[in-house]
Amino acid sequence: MSISKIDFANFHDEVISSEKNCVVYFRNEGCHLCANLSPIYDKLASLYDNIKFFYVDTAEDELLTSVYSDDGVPTIYFFSSGKATEIPYPGNEFSGYSEESMVDFFKAHP
Repeated sequence: MSISKIDFANFHDEVISSEKNCVVYFRNEGCHLCANLSPIYDKLASLYDNIKFFYVDTAEDELLTSVYSDDGVPTIYFFSSGKATEIPYPGNEFSGYSEESMVDFFKAHP
């Protein structure tokens, strides 16, 4: 499944009202942790066709960023039936999110 860019204008229709589970990745082009995470996120999007994957460019969408990613990037949320759950950022800030931590989260939240 592909990854779509999302912004405030279409967030409700695409994510909140979605019948499918959604994952939204808040990222910024200048963030080295985001650069490391992007290939992992791309791979996960190709493996999970039952989940819709989105990203928000935090430099372009300050409103969504202020609501969901005010503590910085990368931040990832899982939405199920319109309810948001932040996917916990692993304790080691140098490694950040990993494929394993994301898969474990998806397994725990079918």
